[in-house]
Formats: sequence, structure tokens, C-alpha cells
Amino acid sequence: MIPPIRPFKPSYDRTPKYSVKEVSEMTGLSSYTIRYYDNAGLIPGLDRTEGNARLFSDYAVSWLHLVHCLRTTGLPVEQVRHYIRLCQKGDSTIRERGEMIFRQKKVLQQQIRELQRQMEVLKYKENYYKEKIRNPENDYCNPRTHVIVQEPAVTPE
Repeated sequence: MIPPIRPFKPSYDRTPKYSVKEVSEMTGLSSYTIRYYDNAGLIPGLDRTEGNARLFSDYAVSWLHLVHCLRTTGLPVEQVRHYIRLCQKGDSTIRERGEMIFRQKKVLQQQIRELQRQMEVLKYKENYYKEKIRNPENDYCNPRTHVIVQEPAVTPE
């Protein structure tokens, strides 16, 4: 059996021990983002102090990592919430959870292709400007250097 690939290690330790600030420092997420995810009901197992301050366990931080990953791929909050509910229902939802992940992977692959096309444009422009810095004449990519042809005024009928 092939062991699963784990980009981050889930934890089952539910001992509350981290404040929002500490989790922010641990994850690189802003305190605002962490609170937003909690307010949206996306972090199962989150505890609170008597003063109602959030207390995170390693288990809650694991959920936070997963939630943030799903959100950054573009999965809407409601679908992330649905995914979490399915996880909490157990093994009977494996197929539906898998289908959600497969669909989102396709969305992300399309986004990556689009970003790669955009990167190619930027690479072209980068090389172009490196050359123009060395030889600033004939900037053929600047519309201002082209002859402007006046179009006749056309009024809609």
C-alpha cells in the first residue's frame, strides 16, 4: 500500500493552547483571516476561554491549514463548509468529498495554465525592457510612440 502524500501533517491533539495571535505567527495567516474562517464556521474543534477568546489546538490548526488551502484554490466558503460537514459525517461521504477535491483540482489546473500564459507575457516584457534599458530607442511597444490616426467621428443612428 502506498502511503498518502501529506503536504502538512494533520494532528489529533485537541488540547487548547494557542491564541489567534500565536496561530497567526505559526501559519502566516492574518488574525483577521483566522477570525473570518472561525466566524464562517470553518474551523471544527475550536475552543474558547471563559472570556470568549479563541483557543486553538493542534487539531484546530490542522483544520485551519486545510480550510485555507481550499479557499485559496477558489472553493467558495459554503462549499468548504459543506466539505467539513461531510468530513464530520465520516467514511460514508468519502466519494462525495473526493469528487469535490477532483473538481477543485481541475479548477486549479486551469488557473495554473492561465498564470503560466501570463508569466510568458511578463517574461517577454522583462526581456524587452532589459533591451530597451540598454538601447532606449525605438520603443515599439509604447503606443505613445506610434503615429495616432484620428478616426472619423461616428454618431450612432
